[in-house]
Amino acid sequence: MYRLVLSNRAEKAFKFIPSPYDKRIKESIIAIGQAPRAMGTVKLEYAPVAQYRYRVGDYRILFDIDEESKTVEILDIRRRGERTYK
Repeated sequence: MYRLVLSNRAEKAFKFIPSPYDKRIKESIIAIGQAPRAMGTVKLEYAPVAQYRYRVGDYRILFDIDEESKTVEILDIRRRGERTYK
């Protein structure tokens, strides 16, 4: 199990997520903490924002994994669009 750390940006973004998605995203964040490289996790090759992303409907959870300290840092939660990975 990994320790979860939410950045200020991710906390702020979570507050503005509409009701149908907020529970699903919260459950997904907990699941990422248990197994960050589970099925559905995609390694981002050229995105400067984060190393990995996890899709939850129209939203993307962007995060980094630190194996040495067993930490997953949730960097941002964004709605899918042109600027999602920039």
